[in-house]
Formats: sequence, C-alpha cells, structure tokens
Amino acid sequence: MAVATITLESDTGDWVVVSAPNDEYLADDIILDTDPEGLYDTGFKVRTQSGAFQPGGRIVGEEIPIREMVLPFWLTPASRPRLQRLWGTPGNFRKVRYTYDGPSGPRSLTLRLSKEIKYTTEDGHDADIDDTYHAVVSAIAPNPMFEAAEDVAEWVNPGNFTVYLAATSGTFRLGYADALTALIPYDATAAAVQAALEALPTLGAGNVTVTGDPGRWTVLTSKDCPGMLTVDGTSLAPLSLSVTVGTLSFTITVGGQTTAPIAFLSSASTIRQALEQLSNIGTGGVTVTSTSFGFALSFMTGPLNGFLVALFTGRSTAGVHVARVVTNPNTGWFDVWNPTDQPLWPEWTFDPAQSWHFPDFAFGQERKWNRKAGEDAARMIVTVPVTSKLSVMSDPFMDTYLPADLSNFAGLMNGVEPIYPVPPYTGTEDDPVLMPVVCTGPAGAKATLRQRRFWSAESGLEQ
Repeated sequence: MAVATITLESDTGDWVVVSAPNDEYLADDIILDTDPEGLYDTGFKVRTQSGAFQPGGRIVGEEIPIREMVLPFWLTPASRPRLQRLWGTPGNFRKVRYTYDGPSGPRSLTLRLSKEIKYTTEDGHDADIDDTYHAVVSAIAPNPMFEAAEDVAEWVNPGNFTVYLAATSGTFRLGYADALTALIPYDATAAAVQAALEALPTLGAGNVTVTGDPGRWTVLTSKDCPGMLTVDGTSLAPLSLSVTVGTLSFTITVGGQTTAPIAFLSSASTIRQALEQLSNIGTGGVTVTSTSFGFALSFMTGPLNGFLVALFTGRSTAGVHVARVVTNPNTGWFDVWNPTDQPLWPEWTFDPAQSWHFPDFAFGQERKWNRKAGEDAARMIVTVPVTSKLSVMSDPFMDTYLPADLSNFAGLMNGVEPIYPVPPYTGTEDDPVLMPVVCTGPAGAKATLRQRRFWSAESGLEQ
C-alpha cells in the first residue's frame, strides 16, 4: 500500500491525485505505477557545470545534481487525453507540480517533459480490448530539490519623524498623507502639536504621539496610518543665522548671540570653538567641516538644532532652511531558521522608502569569500532610495534586484549584493535566529521575508 499521497498539478489548472494510502484516487483512472519494475524513478544524477569566477558564479567544473524522473502511469483510453493535456508536449511544455505528501509533510518539485510520452498497451494487446494504457513520462526538474512549505513574514514600519524649526516667531503647518494641520505657533508645546496632528483625518486620536520642546519635536505615528510627515514653514520668521564681514575678520550671529571676531583664514576648528562659546550652542553643539566653497556647519543644539548650514566665505549671510522634517530609522525583526539539508536563500520585498538595511549574515562562511572569520557575522546591506516596490533575491542564480518599475536598481547599488545563505540545520522554529531590518521611510512601508525551504529527498533528513 502507498505510504504517501502524490499529486500532479498542471499550469493548465487541472490536478489529479495519482497515488494515495486509500483507494479514492483510482476513480480518476490516472494511476502512478510505483512498482520498481514499472521504472518508477525520482532520483537525481550528477552533471558537471562550468561557471565564471565571480560572486554568485559556480566554481568551474563543479558537479551539481540534475533530477531526471521516470514516472509510469496506468491509464484508460478515456483518461489518456487528460494526462497528455496535463504535461503538454516537448514543443509546448506545461509546468507540472509534483507533490509528495508523506511522513515528512508535503514536498514538491516543478517538472516538465524531457521527451515525448511513451504509450504502450498491457501485454501488447489492443487498448480497446484491455481498456488499459501504460504511459511512461520522462521529466526533468530544473530545481532538483524538493520544496517544502514556505514561510512568509511581514514587518510594517511605524512613522518616526523629527521636526526642526529655526525661527524666533511666526507659525507653521504640518502635513501628513496630503492633509494639512491648522497654523501652529513656532513655540508650541508638544501637546499642542499632537492635538493639531490628531485633528487630521489621515491620523486621528490615538494614532500619533509628539514629544520634545519648541523647535524640536519627535513625532511617532501608527503603522496603520501610512504616510510621510511634511512641514510648511513659509510663515515663520527669517533666518536665525547671519554673518557680518569686517575688515580682517567676520562674526557669526546665531539666535541673537554673536561670536567674537574670527579671522578670515581661520580653520574649521577655530570657527567651531568660537561658536561653542555662545551660551545657546555650548561645547559639542556644532561641527564645522571645511569644503571647497567655505564651511559646512551642522548644529546639534540651539535655535539651529538639526540644521546643516552652508557658510560661504566672503558672503555676509548664510542660507538656512527655516523648518524641516527628518525621517528617523526604525528596526524590525524576523525569525529565521533552516531545518533542511540545503542552503536557504532569503527572499525580500521592500516598499518604497528612503533606505532599507537588510541582513546578509555570514554564519561562519566568510572563508568562501576570503574574508576574516567573523568579519561578516552581522553584515547589513544598505539600499539606495527605493522608489517602487523592490524584490531582492539572494540566490546567486536569480536576478538580485528587481524593482517594480524595472529600473536599473542593481547599477545604483554599485555591485553590493547578498552573498551568504542560511546554512543547513540553522536554528529551529522554536529557537530561531533573529535578523533585523532597518527602515528610514514612511509609516506603512512594509518589508516581507520569504523563506523557501528545500530538501534533497522527498521525505526524511530531519535532524
């Protein structure tokens, strides 16, 4: 008696059970002949394949498995056309899903014909007399490994934004998902800013939290309210920074406080020290970087907290954005485990965002890439801005980056790709490996991890 249920499912939509522990499958008159004398064979052969010496390429001369299957069937004259439609012909292939549901659960192969189906009659008699055909199907599995049930998990990014104002008077508006708040005073409390946002139809009460002090507020929004936070600061007072040029020196005024005179040929560190003497800046409140046009000032405290200012040498003023919103990163976690005897190549899907960080942990496999042991134990890949839904396939035989708009995303990544699989027998469902993703983007942006698990046999091999 059969110990497993074997099902064929064609891409035509038709499917049939050809073997099972009970006798119900006999009603379809397409019966898998599992007798060894019927040539039933699902094993694989080894074939040599050459490849390029490049990341993702096979080592030249490596032997890989090719699964060639011989599946004999008993048919009737009435069921023979159905079997033919299931498989098609070598000139019009059908993809057929072969599923073996046995002691280890369902595991599947995707098959196609490798040669014409061979039909014979039992004992050489006419099929109309015996009412029986014997059909031998020779098929090949492009992926020779049996695929078990896959695992799909999702993580949704909540909103995490910081609003910065560089103003001494005036009002501003915040926008979320195309809705604008009423005018908000420049020195509003966090509670007042939160109340203005909760009044928006795109958010509502309970879906936003605001903390911080006037001029710098952190806004957290629910992942169930997708959108980006924006700011309109056109009604705010003018710039909070100015430069006054003297004969041999200049001064910088920030929020009404002015530095001591700074010589024209001063270094970046001298300018930083002069700014740090201001009580509204203080030590560590600003960094100054020399550039080809002058200096770049990045403020961490004071009225310009969170702003990057371009200081042009020889000019009397410097440009400052009065208001801006910074999108902060959030981290999500995925359970990853590989109970199989084959490598597991993670498959990711990302929604549009400013950037995603996703894991490519080495699991001790650095030596394959001539890397130091442990060097890539926590390797993370950082994407360029994602403007359309992005698929990332880590299997080296797949196209790595496939955006929905079919743009050249791989070129923008400058050759940075995932290279490490999750090794066989890593983690368990009860004790998985935790792997992070980091999103800098809108609330509602989603990351999806698909774990497709493959086995080299249709049953068994569990630890």
